[in-house]
Amino acid sequence: MKRVQHFYSVAEAKAKLSEVIDQVDSGDVVITRNGKPVAVMLSYSLYERLMDFIDKVWDLYLLDVGDPSIFKDLKLDELFGDFDEND
Repeated sequence: MKRVQHFYSVAEAKAKLSEVIDQVDSGDVVITRNGKPVAVMLSYSLYERLMDFIDKVWDLYLLDVGDPSIFKDLKLDELFGDFDEND
């Protein structure tokens, strides 16, 4: 099932923040700058499900491959370090 996407410029999103947050329940909100997507807002429940899915996929990957050090050159800590701050 494809989720509805709502598009707002940064200025519009700032001016209509309450409305933008309300629309997150019906779909994802894409924030644009100069016509290009720069951020996405999604519901917290969807965020939790995505994080749970990523954790499960990572666990399955580790069971299959075993050694995540093959990714050391990709600097995954820099990409995903923010996700682990609350753990």
